[in-house]
Amino acid sequence: MLDGPDVHDLDPMEVLRLRARIHITRAVARFGIDGPEAGLSVLDEVHRMVEGQAPALLGAQAHLQAGAINVMASNWRQALVELEQVEPHLDELVVPERCAALINRGLAHLSLFHLDLGRADLEAVVALAVEHSLPLEEFKARHNLGCLAYLAGDIPGALRLLGEAAEMDVDITTARGHLDHGKVLLDAGLVDEAEEVLQRGLDAARLDRQPFERGEIHLDLARAALLRGDMAQARIRAGNAVRTFRAIHAAGPAEEVELLGAVIDLGVGRRLTRAAQVASRWDTPTPTLPAERLATRIQVEVALARHDLGTARAQLTRLGSGHPVALGVLLHEHLLAAMLAEAEGDHTRATGIMREAAARLAHDQGDVHSLEVRAGLAFHAARIRDADVAAATDSGSTAELFESVERWRAASHRTPPLRPSDDAETAALVGRLRQIRQAGPHEASGPVDDEVTTLQAAITARLRAVRGDRVGEDLHPATAQLALETAAERGVTLVTFHEIRGTVVRLVLDGSRILQSVLGPAGDIAAAAVRAHADVRATALAPPSMAAFLGQARERSLLEVDRALFGGVQVEGTVVVVPTTALASLPWRTLPSLAPHPVVAAPSVTAWVRRPTLATRNPSVVALAGPGLPRAHEEVSGVSKAWGRHTGSAGGTTHGGYAVTSDVRDALASSSVVHLAAHGHHVDQSPLFSSLDLADGPVFAHELRAPLAAELVILSACDVGRTRGQAGDEPLGLAAALLSLGVQCVVAATNPVRDDVAAAAMVDLHQRLAAGTDVATALRDTAAHVPGAEAFCAYGSTWQTG
Repeated sequence: MLDGPDVHDLDPMEVLRLRARIHITRAVARFGIDGPEAGLSVLDEVHRMVEGQAPALLGAQAHLQAGAINVMASNWRQALVELEQVEPHLDELVVPERCAALINRGLAHLSLFHLDLGRADLEAVVALAVEHSLPLEEFKARHNLGCLAYLAGDIPGALRLLGEAAEMDVDITTARGHLDHGKVLLDAGLVDEAEEVLQRGLDAARLDRQPFERGEIHLDLARAALLRGDMAQARIRAGNAVRTFRAIHAAGPAEEVELLGAVIDLGVGRRLTRAAQVASRWDTPTPTLPAERLATRIQVEVALARHDLGTARAQLTRLGSGHPVALGVLLHEHLLAAMLAEAEGDHTRATGIMREAAARLAHDQGDVHSLEVRAGLAFHAARIRDADVAAATDSGSTAELFESVERWRAASHRTPPLRPSDDAETAALVGRLRQIRQAGPHEASGPVDDEVTTLQAAITARLRAVRGDRVGEDLHPATAQLALETAAERGVTLVTFHEIRGTVVRLVLDGSRILQSVLGPAGDIAAAAVRAHADVRATALAPPSMAAFLGQARERSLLEVDRALFGGVQVEGTVVVVPTTALASLPWRTLPSLAPHPVVAAPSVTAWVRRPTLATRNPSVVALAGPGLPRAHEEVSGVSKAWGRHTGSAGGTTHGGYAVTSDVRDALASSSVVHLAAHGHHVDQSPLFSSLDLADGPVFAHELRAPLAAELVILSACDVGRTRGQAGDEPLGLAAALLSLGVQCVVAATNPVRDDVAAAAMVDLHQRLAAGTDVATALRDTAAHVPGAEAFCAYGSTWQTG
């Protein structure tokens, strides 16, 4: 004992050193129990204890610990002050201490957006840790480099670096890793998955008794609820966070939670004065930290609500820094600038700001390869999109309304086709997943299913870490004038649907004008669409004894949807439908108003305008068959005969004449027309794992890659025309994936189709195509000739031989 009788036998300087080191260690314990001020007060005692009596290194070690405590408390500027005192003694520290100093300084720098300085510190730690075999320090540095990539706006890089760190074999609590991973997923708009990851982090923080991490996770769970628009849940989670921080006397983080509470208050239109008071505590000449920028945005919103335009303008000006900000933050700041412009009567400037924001969304979507992340990013645009469309609705101009809807709709389809690099590890994971799926059904709770889940998660993570390719991008959406001119030129009636203020609105472009109709409550129309899809599916699967009864229910449901969507409108020529996410999986060709017309369903008018309608070269046709369909060989043989000399191959390369996955990839890369007759599966929870069954197992939507030669892909399979919609009307599914890869037209069904119907319909369709009829017209005529063929629809655009 240092205060016992034996202490007099020790060297006084050694006693001082021991006491100082005990206090330095005890400071962290005090921080964990009583908060940062308590921990820092212990370190102040160390400085008084050693001043003028001990080597300067002890003081440096106390500053090092103070820097660590300030980092843990998110007091970034004070952390740098403390760690600057360590710099002169950096080389005197043992290597683990030197790494700790650089890690904490790097983390403080990156949190203050000194990204280059933060990167230099963290990369220095990686080098030191590798040299001295310090895996824990290497893990922390690599993990924080992932956080730096996140702050720099590089979502794929952040996911890759965080994933690489997580794979390291180190004994460390997972709470912080889950927290940072959850933040990146929130920024990517993958809210449901972010909540799952954050919940795992919360469980780990409770198990490891980490109250500070627990509070931070509650705060991010509140942000997730806010993103989903669930104000009640956001308030509950924010309350959990603030109570957790107050229990450990963490005043700064508790005030940050109160900021989020102010955002919630503004979201429900209440307590403006309190919101302004909370935000004023974060006043600073140049808002840099996320909380400082959020406080400034709150003050802008309060000022706009009070019609204090001078204050709103002054606060907005303060946000004009060169620091990178997350997409959601940038879109919010653009929204406020547009709201101010509208309030000042400058509608033209407000519209220009909205255009700039929509272009930034499309730009950021082009930075990522993952279709899921591209779609998820649109989640952050919900509020600004609704404000833009509402302002355009109120303007009374249908042309302006069309353009406001179109600039936000399926923005990812304006980015270049996906061109991922070959990756042997991903290919191996996909190969194993294919092998398991080929083995057939398995128990949902069994070990095989667990492996499927693990493999899908690993494949998804690797795809998300790939950056996009923006070569030759054109992010500009179609104007109303261009849409009208193209519709007139192609003899098309464009019918688009969008939601605003809880209602579905229809725009009809007939080549000379735009007609607007408010159709009814969005919830009622979505429910009718779900019933229609369910009844069509039930009828397709019905045994003969139930066919008549279910057929009547089918006709009633389709008529209800038809009246809701197309009542009161006369369409002519080919009809191009641009649906909302709630309507995307409707079997359009089965609706009575559309049955007499050629029909195309497109993700956006822009995507349709940009796609040609004619073949760009003499057709080269490949028809492939998958196993398990009794008439598959008969079907592909008929397709081949229809095209005659244009057919490159038919069937497949296996002994039984069935195609394998490489046949499909080769066909898509080399032939202009690809016909695939196979069992299809739409996976609603993971739409990019939707697939077609082939001889060596399924080919998945996510493994197809550009550049594709295929202009027309016909999927003679059940369900693969279905999509799962995301915010911003971003579709996900097999057909949608092919369109995103640059395919001109995809023919697919959104419900089951009997094998005999598919075989007859596909041969009839190809005979018409080979004779020069365009796809949409050929599908209409085939549906009139083959009962049940109305299940198939053209997606993207139409196509015909030149």
